[in-house]
Amino acid sequence: MTLTDRIPQDFGNVIFLHSLALGSNNFLGNLPQQMASLHCLKFLNLKFQQIHGEVPSWFRFLFQIQFLNIMNNSFTGSLPPSLSNASRLETSEIYVNLLQEIFRNK
Repeated sequence: MTLTDRIPQDFGNVIFLHSLALGSNNFLGNLPQQMASLHCLKFLNLKFQQIHGEVPSWFRFLFQIQFLNIMNNSFTGSLPPSLSNASRLETSEIYVNLLQEIFRNK
């Protein structure tokens, strides 16, 4: 659809949203904090954008998330440890970002 600009903060007001597919547009900037209110969200596709900043720690509030695609953006830092608590997450595509790999020795 070639949508541009920032992802609107108003998406956080659609609290019963189950699926959000914004892939292959030209959104830029950080993800709005208000999206943490999307507790019913099961499917989130943000691939091929110009989103930057760290992967939001508020992803931990997406209790129902099953599919997460943030590939081909400019996320930095490392994945928030809270993402490992997403017990319903079945598929995540996070590659082609600027994330740091963290290897832990036991």
